[in-house]
Amino acid sequence: MTMKNLRFSKRSVMVNWLISYMSVLLVPILISGIIYTATWHVIESEVNRANESLLKQIEQAIDSNLAGIERLSVEMALSKRLAGFITVSKPLKDEQYYDVVEIVDDLRKYKVANDYIDQIYVYYKNSDTVVSTRDHINSRQLYDRVRTREDMSYEEWQATFDKRYIQEYSPVTIREDGQAVKAVMYAKSIILDTPEQPGAIILFTIKDSKLLENIMPANHSSIAVLDRQNRLIASTGLDKDPDFLSLDKLTSENGFFYDKLIDKQYAVSYTTSNRAGWKYISMMPADLFDEKMKYVKNLISISIALSLLIGGIVTFLMLKRNYDPISKLIRSLSTRSSISFKEGSNEYGYLQAALNDTFTEKEQIGQRLEQHRDTIRSHFLQGLLKGSLERNVPVHESLAVHNMKLETSHFAVLLFQVDHYGKLESTEFAFAEKIKHVQFIIMNVAEEVVGIGHQAFSTELDNLQACIINFKKNPESDEVQDIAEQVKAFMLEHFHVHLTIAISRIHQDLSGIPVAYQEALSALEYRMVMGSGEIIRYSDLPDAETERESSYYYPLHVEQQLINFVKTGDYDQSKAMIDEIIEINVSSASLSVPLAKCLMFDLISTMLKTIDEIGASNKREFMNQVNPIDRLTACTTIKDMRVQISDVLKQVCQSIQEERKQDHNQLSQQIITYVKENFSSTDLNITMIGDVFNLTPSYLSKQFKAQTGEALLEHINKTRIEEAKKLLAVQSTSIVDIARRVGYEDINRFNRIFKKYEGITPGKYKDFV
Repeated sequence: MTMKNLRFSKRSVMVNWLISYMSVLLVPILISGIIYTATWHVIESEVNRANESLLKQIEQAIDSNLAGIERLSVEMALSKRLAGFITVSKPLKDEQYYDVVEIVDDLRKYKVANDYIDQIYVYYKNSDTVVSTRDHINSRQLYDRVRTREDMSYEEWQATFDKRYIQEYSPVTIREDGQAVKAVMYAKSIILDTPEQPGAIILFTIKDSKLLENIMPANHSSIAVLDRQNRLIASTGLDKDPDFLSLDKLTSENGFFYDKLIDKQYAVSYTTSNRAGWKYISMMPADLFDEKMKYVKNLISISIALSLLIGGIVTFLMLKRNYDPISKLIRSLSTRSSISFKEGSNEYGYLQAALNDTFTEKEQIGQRLEQHRDTIRSHFLQGLLKGSLERNVPVHESLAVHNMKLETSHFAVLLFQVDHYGKLESTEFAFAEKIKHVQFIIMNVAEEVVGIGHQAFSTELDNLQACIINFKKNPESDEVQDIAEQVKAFMLEHFHVHLTIAISRIHQDLSGIPVAYQEALSALEYRMVMGSGEIIRYSDLPDAETERESSYYYPLHVEQQLINFVKTGDYDQSKAMIDEIIEINVSSASLSVPLAKCLMFDLISTMLKTIDEIGASNKREFMNQVNPIDRLTACTTIKDMRVQISDVLKQVCQSIQEERKQDHNQLSQQIITYVKENFSSTDLNITMIGDVFNLTPSYLSKQFKAQTGEALLEHINKTRIEEAKKLLAVQSTSIVDIARRVGYEDINRFNRIFKKYEGITPGKYKDFV
């Protein structure tokens, strides 16, 4: 076949094949792209790993220095010589100048032991004295030497040190011999126990060159360090600060990204110190590792070109070979059939249309016959259930017409009532369509389950789904129950459809089917007592004799016991008793529907009696709000009534508890008043207070904690400590006497409790006040 025989029309199969083959050609191109991307990521990850290793070294070195500074600051803060100078005020006296010299000598020792520190200053606010390893100056001179910004005023500089407590790092500029040098300053406050004392501040300065002096960035990289406030602490290899050195681009603990500085692309790696929270950043020109990708890129370009060339040749040969059989088949069909093939149309479409045209009529005829067969079969089954078959036609002939071959003469009937449509509840089907859809599903499921061991014939009758079971062997009593449970479980699991299923007894001969249907209807009526969603067997229903023998259980002493539980507002006990009463009457299925309703209304009546007996103030308002009688009348099953009774009971108990709660809230106020009047008594404790109020200590503590949120013993101790603080502030009485006045015979116990709540001993508290 030549190129002229190939049909390249838009609708031709040739176009689809060509697109498919070209798609296959894209596979090596995609693979090459993936390899290129993977290679790029490998090189990128290697560069990032090298940068991360460098940054970790920087982090460890700087964090080690910072940890040393923080330990040194704690050691210096504990120095008696440094702390003793805090109380000195200006002007300094001669002996105080000697103290300054000793402090200078101490600072030199600290600096010599930590050679990475450039300078140590101790700024004493009270005397406006700044002591360093070289000399002592005032705050104005320190401002001239060290400041955060060049444009910072002295007042703004002074305000940073007026805080009560300082412990922070900040970048500063140090002026030495007329030159400005960048550095990092760590400031830590020294605070005495006296809150009114201004205190002192220890200042450590480290030049940024000292921080990064042992760092040797590779590949023309630059290093930068940012603190928590996005301030540049130190850097190497940077002429100016890049725009991407900001915390909004460094949001993670560590990362890697590209950004532009002037006209040059940079690969930026960063990590975060767990100790100081600083960001350590490495910036390497991106073109240094772009060169490594050029060789890989050239190889991939050659492989793509070869794939396209060789693939194009193979594609043409395969198209020609595969189209030959299709072309011969088209010519044969168009010659022998009445359907002609139009040039430019799709070959597969032509073949499908020819075959569909042949089978369509056959399928339509079969569907019409099947529809009529189902309708006639359903009508026959309805007559079989109601016992109203045509007498002129023998039953066995009707069964043969409908292809219904009976295995045995044993039958039973199942009736299905839909209580909730589950997943189909919210569908867009009309209500009638929804019912038909659910009925269809139920009948198919029932026939499938029954068909495992027996035969099933299903139909719809009076909006119920009926299933006739024809047993293949002598049936057992539990077989029908198992079938019903399987159908119910399947519908609930897969469609969330809730069913009530009624089961007849097992009968013999076809004449027993109408009897079985009536039994199933009677069982379905008992849904009022059993509740929806149950499987009800006719054999479990009470007969007339059983109803006469069954007793209605709700004696007077039980009702009185229930009233007592409700009076106390005990919902759990009351509900448990109501559940027990209902269980005794209903669980055995021996109670008739009228008596079951009577029991539910009697239980509601008991609750109303209780409200009358306790004389509830809001009885009328409560009745209008709860409306228990109408709620029971609207229920369709005893199970629904049971839910409504529980809800009414809960509201009754809550109403009773709320009325009594007001009486209990006064107890905590009486206890607080008693403690305030008797705190000085050494015998005051929980047992004593319980005796006063005729309550057990455990119950008294529990009620006080529930009403105030505070333990009673804690309240007693706090009351005594508050009174002791007043006595310590205004009297010169000894601490032993004060302890006895507030109820403590043991001075050690008084000291321990006072320190627990105030943080200091009574003696120190007295000195401060």
